[in-house]
Amino acid sequence: MTVAVARNPYATNVSGSLIAAAGRLGVPVRPVDLPSLRLGIGPRGEEAVTDSAGPVVADSLAPYLLFGFPAAVHALRALARTTHAQNPVDGVLLADDKAAGAYRLAQAGVPQVRTEICPFDAGLVTAVAAEIGYPVVVKRAHGAQGRWVRRAESQQALATALAELAAEGPGALIVQPEVVECAGTSIRAVITGGPGRAHGSWRSTRARTSPACNRTMRPTSARRCCARPDDPRLAHRAAG
Repeated sequence: MTVAVARNPYATNVSGSLIAAAGRLGVPVRPVDLPSLRLGIGPRGEEAVTDSAGPVVADSLAPYLLFGFPAAVHALRALARTTHAQNPVDGVLLADDKAAGAYRLAQAGVPQVRTEICPFDAGLVTAVAAEIGYPVVVKRAHGAQGRWVRRAESQQALATALAELAAEGPGALIVQPEVVECAGTSIRAVITGGPGRAHGSWRSTRARTSPACNRTMRPTSARRCCARPDDPRLAHRAAG
């Protein structure tokens, strides 16, 4: 069995870890160059998926980060028809789009922080930030590893953040209030292929005063605790 591992230059740790794990297990790997991945369609509908190394042939397609390479979407759809793919392309696209993710959460009835989805217009974003109240967090709808996330504690800081984000070109922006941990509990859920594989909660109670809820947390280290009975249900609803 050969596993195709797509390499995205914006998040090389993902593909690097997968290739390393396959090497330890003795599983053959076909590295896929995402920037050059393309789909060829012949006159009679025949398909050919290739990258800079040539035709892409594999039995399985490892999880991948798709951001930044829209042409690869079509090649991966075609590749998924002939290989076993754990994550469907549509699921990857949803996970990579913070705006679409926020809308899906809202439709599923999952509570979330206030989210304003805006065009990349400095005047509009500034007005939205003033309405929310500083400090705010502004981020591009697409991105990886916090590369395009900025905190702005004032209008001047927001202008600086927008100038930095503009360097990556046009796109939608997300504006949210800064969230300071209050209850101290963070839920993590892992869902693959439909069923939930794992879920749990982590509680951090580092000593600090939260201006958002006006309380001081106890000085203990982060620890795992049991998830509430409805946590898996909410996770499934969000995943659709």
